[in-house]
Amino acid sequence: MHASAAAAVRPTRAPVPAPVAGFRPDIQGLRAVAVGVVLLYHANFPFMPGGFVGVDVFFVISGYLITGLLLREALRTGRVRLMDFYARRIRRILPAATVVLVATLLLTVLILPRIRWQQIGIEAGGAALYIVNWIFAGTTDYLNADLAASPIRHFWTLSVEEQFYIVWPLLLVALLALLRRRGGRHAPASAVSRSQLSVAAGAGALLILVPSLLWSIRYTADAPAPAYFVTTTRLWELAIGAALAVFAHFVERIPDWFGRLLGWAGLAGIVAASLWYDSTAPAFPGAAALLPTLSTAAVIAGGMGGRAGRGVGRLLSLGPMRWIGDISYSLYLWHWPLVVFGTYLLGGELRARWGLAIVLLSVLPAWLSYRYIEIPFRDWNRVKRSVAASLRAGGLLVAATVAAAATVGVAPKATAPVVELGDRKLGAEALTDDFSDDSIASFSDAGRPVDVVADGFLPAAIDAREDYSVVYRNGCSLRHEHTEPNGCVFGDEESDDTVMLVGDSHTINWIPTMIELAEEHDWRLVTHTKAACSFADVPQARDGVAYEECDSWNRALIDEIDTLDPDLIITAGATTRAVMDSGEVAQDEHRVRLLAEGLGERWEQMDEAGIPVLVIKDTPMMASDAPECASAYPDRLTVCATPRGEALDERVFPELEAAADADVELIDMNNWVCPDPHSCAVVIGNVFVWRDSHHLTATYAETLAEPLEAKLRGTEAGAEILFDGRREISRGRACR
Repeated sequence: MHASAAAAVRPTRAPVPAPVAGFRPDIQGLRAVAVGVVLLYHANFPFMPGGFVGVDVFFVISGYLITGLLLREALRTGRVRLMDFYARRIRRILPAATVVLVATLLLTVLILPRIRWQQIGIEAGGAALYIVNWIFAGTTDYLNADLAASPIRHFWTLSVEEQFYIVWPLLLVALLALLRRRGGRHAPASAVSRSQLSVAAGAGALLILVPSLLWSIRYTADAPAPAYFVTTTRLWELAIGAALAVFAHFVERIPDWFGRLLGWAGLAGIVAASLWYDSTAPAFPGAAALLPTLSTAAVIAGGMGGRAGRGVGRLLSLGPMRWIGDISYSLYLWHWPLVVFGTYLLGGELRARWGLAIVLLSVLPAWLSYRYIEIPFRDWNRVKRSVAASLRAGGLLVAATVAAAATVGVAPKATAPVVELGDRKLGAEALTDDFSDDSIASFSDAGRPVDVVADGFLPAAIDAREDYSVVYRNGCSLRHEHTEPNGCVFGDEESDDTVMLVGDSHTINWIPTMIELAEEHDWRLVTHTKAACSFADVPQARDGVAYEECDSWNRALIDEIDTLDPDLIITAGATTRAVMDSGEVAQDEHRVRLLAEGLGERWEQMDEAGIPVLVIKDTPMMASDAPECASAYPDRLTVCATPRGEALDERVFPELEAAADADVELIDMNNWVCPDPHSCAVVIGNVFVWRDSHHLTATYAETLAEPLEAKLRGTEAGAEILFDGRREISRGRACR
């Protein structure tokens, strides 16, 4: 049956110990440990910051058990029947996953704002096709770093596993076929010995394990966010389990005392990683994942040779542990969507007590899923009767999920109203006719928060996230891992007046505005920006560790400035930027002082090189994600406003102190961003202001061109350089 997709081995006549034969109750308990630490981590349990390693435990267990099934089938029947293998995977995995995905889509429509439907629909479709891990890897960047977690996110692990189970059996079949050919033309057709099976499987496991581990270490160091999700950095973890299954007949021979020691040491390693790993640990997976994966292998190895019920196996084989292990798959599937929906309903913050309550509540749907979906479908004779029946059932389940996901994904934009504003004054233009006067008292009511905006607004809330500067689309705003400056040029490329805009994403807030001015006044505008990296002479930090890529970019940018020799530098930056001090992340007032000093020193360095600097004060900080809030409360937009004190007046701005110390001019545009004396609105003059909680939409930024021009004309550097002809200032020493 399916001879073209099968590799054969010579069936053994005498009883031969099959690889990893027999039920292992301790492995069921190990599954309970894995899902337990994941649940506690997702519940924000304070003493389990590294509970994400439970996923790595699952990978090793899965690689071990599935490889054991493949090898036992080869020894028993003489074949590795791929289609039969995939049919079993369908019956085991798809039914429960389909129910959870469809239920998640339904709850998304019932609970979450429409702005989130499209992305969740895309992710659900990717999860149904087992490619969602690549979707997360491709969309995990600075633009969406602050967005709420997806209720589909945990399906990335299933995608990695199923991709492994496409690669691994095919590789095993190919290696067996190669060995048969090397046996010569007198070898029995379609037959290899058991020793050849071990050689082929061992070589295959190592062929996956070693390159994947090396790549995981390299890629995790270069791009930790996507590296966390991609299959290539995770294959080695499943291959560890596969290799353990292949070489089980050697491992079983270890002394009993050593096996027990391995088991306890392995469990201790898993617990240690769960307790000690956190956001400040080395980038994951990489080499850091060796601790939980090798610890899992140690527990499995320790239970071989009849030791499954002794030592640590006695603990893992207890009834409650085995029961949790039985439902662990469904429990993993159900708990995370409930955590995400619960977090949203609780106002966006999940305290540990509520998190624990939610994960405990998830046991009920998990048990129901195990009892009435997993087991019945797996044993349903109508599906089990043939491989074709299983494949057809799997195809129908996938198709149904993809159809539901597509419906949810396209619904928001397909039903969004079309807004036509005609010749109305939009954005900041609707605030006043006198752009030289930016006092709040001179503004119209166009910036006052209201529940419903007459005639609507642009962009729509569901489109606001994608309303960002062109520098994101053309790749010249650097992501975290990049260090070489890659600038964009706008306006008149042949102009004698060169303005450089440098800094982090808060500098990018002003790029659409400056492009408008550059095109109007024929400036050559050059932009150099990098995610979460201020233009400052101070070691910076990100995610609790040194941000070395930022420091490297700052050094390289000095060389770029030397080469470009701009007439003026304009910069802005997030006031919350983290900095390092003596190997530690600086805190509170000390952080503010160090950041102010670093900013001032960089600006003085430019001044000594004869390059004037203008600084734009940082923008307000909204209390919530403005597009999501507006999507959730389209008829109560005042809910989405933030008190002016919280957003602006009560905040600390290190650039104020830095500008005073460095004697550089500072521009404050915040009355144009928050023109009401009491609250910062999400819509001003029929234009949506925010694409998240602290970045402006490009549409609103473009409406700020005239008030920013008035501000620039009011500065000495701006008036002389930008509007009164090219400056006549002799250069000082080089920047460095």
